[in-house]
Amino acid sequence: MSRSDSSRLIRVGSTAALLLAIALVAACSLGEITVAKTTPVIVIHSVLNPSATNQVVLVERSLSGAVTIPDTAFDPTDPIVSGGGIPVSGALVEITDTIGNAALGREDITVNKDGHGAGVYRLPLGFGSLRLGMRYRLHVHTPDGDDVTAFTRIPAPEVASSGGFTRSFNRDRDTLFAQWNRTPLARSYGVRVETPFGPFFLFTDSTHFRMTGDVRNLFAGALQRVFIPGFRQDILVAAVDSNFYDYYRTNNDPFTGTGIISRVNGGLGLFGSLVSLNSGTLTVVANQTEPIEARFRLTSASIGASVANQFTLYVESKATREDLPAALSGRYVTPGPNARGDGILGEQIGTSVTLVLLLNQLSGDTADVFTGELRGDTLRGTYRKNGGTVVFLRSP
Repeated sequence: MSRSDSSRLIRVGSTAALLLAIALVAACSLGEITVAKTTPVIVIHSVLNPSATNQVVLVERSLSGAVTIPDTAFDPTDPIVSGGGIPVSGALVEITDTIGNAALGREDITVNKDGHGAGVYRLPLGFGSLRLGMRYRLHVHTPDGDDVTAFTRIPAPEVASSGGFTRSFNRDRDTLFAQWNRTPLARSYGVRVETPFGPFFLFTDSTHFRMTGDVRNLFAGALQRVFIPGFRQDILVAAVDSNFYDYYRTNNDPFTGTGIISRVNGGLGLFGSLVSLNSGTLTVVANQTEPIEARFRLTSASIGASVANQFTLYVESKATREDLPAALSGRYVTPGPNARGDGILGEQIGTSVTLVLLLNQLSGDTADVFTGELRGDTLRGTYRKNGGTVVFLRSP
């Protein structure tokens, strides 16, 4: 899943902002206010997924102001620390079914030589180990003597499937449609689409859904479209239990309520479950009608190597005025022998083109920036990091 889900960190935070707002209303001048530190509690996050190779439990302490949190870039191998949390190491983490079968968690930091993975516990409950319809108990015992428990019952669909969404999707003319049978023990159904601007995620009580290519992402900062040409976007439809539904609808969804619902005893957080009903990867494309919309292949480079040897570009959104840029998107391919592809976001104003070459298809993760000019069938420019001059030529 995305960063916001894999390291969902509850911030039982300072009330300083609220106190400041009240003071501004009440008076023209402010005095010093001392806010007492809160008592930290154990926070856990875990979602049982029968399709996963193992199950993960994140264990941390809520922020209280007593610990200085460094400002670091997010690292998926160290989600709690790099996400600004306080991990709990050395805990006993156990998941038990109703028959009495138990699995113990092993902390990532104990096996990672780089010291990453504090507070991340993996349990050997892979494919076929979790039983649909069964109730599971999570128990966490920390070195400080904290005991946290929680329960979930896995939904039990008659037929669970995956891979049905893997295909090409033309944003200009295609409509995404899916339907499924009602699932016993499911509280709701979740629909999630990964985008470079963050996931699009909604719940539905229906057993079908339909999405057109121009739907907007309600959870993206600039209300960008969900489907971006040039990107390969994962999509998942899943049956979820009550714990998952209540936690995320109150934590994430602006339409269904506020205030986190936590059913964790002795702490806060989530212990829930989901079962995939359908999934896959959409290769998003669009009609190419503008001069910049084409495949461009590298013909020459004045540097040792080009970041990319191919661009496939689309006009993601046309300019609303002549003095404003059009938004571009697309995909680049790196040179071999270990060639790979990734996403492009950018803009064009007149003949000037700026392309941001992404890593992991995330808008905030940049490999390099290409700045150039489009002259007929030739796209000539330079890289910000790599330097030199590169020339691309339109190709069929």
